[in-house]
Amino acid sequence: MKHVTILLIAFAFSTITTAQKGYTKSLSGIEWVKIESKSDITLKSYSTNELLIKGSRSSKTSEKAKGLRLVGEGGNDNTDVGFYVVQDGNTLIVKNLRKSEGAEIFLPKNQNVSVVSTWAGDIEIDGFSGEIEADAQLNGSIEITDVNGPVTANALNGEVTVTFGTVKQDSPISIYTTNGEVDVTMPSSTPADLALSTRNGDIYTNFEFKREEKDGLKSISGRKVKATINNGGVNISLKSTNGNIYLRKQ
Repeated sequence: MKHVTILLIAFAFSTITTAQKGYTKSLSGIEWVKIESKSDITLKSYSTNELLIKGSRSSKTSEKAKGLRLVGEGGNDNTDVGFYVVQDGNTLIVKNLRKSEGAEIFLPKNQNVSVVSTWAGDIEIDGFSGEIEADAQLNGSIEITDVNGPVTANALNGEVTVTFGTVKQDSPISIYTTNGEVDVTMPSSTPADLALSTRNGDIYTNFEFKREEKDGLKSISGRKVKATINNGGVNISLKSTNGNIYLRKQ
């Protein structure tokens, strides 16, 4: 009986370990990782130069599907965790084939990443210093935290929240949503040239703006603001059509 118990414990531990390991692939020679999903994607940084997709207990293959392969719009599951992964030159393309189950993906912090949500999935990205592109094309929101690199983020019906650790000065930043709010936090010492606009919302900040002047007069428009902070620097554009814009000091 004791022997059977030990075997069961060993089997359970092996199953959990396999689920935790998920799918891995080396990123040697990869410049960009491009991820596409219809459901939630959480992207985290770690110290290994590999892509890691963590399997989910909820994505366990049913009895009826055993022996069959998951097929999606983007390809066939070649990872055993519900994803299609293929290398195209120096780009790694990663597609989530499941429509209702999100995933947790790990990449090295200096990796350039592009994440697209094509249906109702939210995008969460944390701890990266490379270039970041995030696009919630329908109903998802975007949350990007503890980043240092250039950010391009677009949403249609969701909020976009970005918190910078530092703001690099070598590439512009563009953050836009149609039917949501834009909420950005960055260090108070950040030098930047700002373009802020919202058609049907308001703009709030605790930065001291130096406003543009024309013929000795400062602009007083409440919907579209051009200004500099800390004597100017990198171009930062924050836009919403129907939501408020919040720009905060860290």
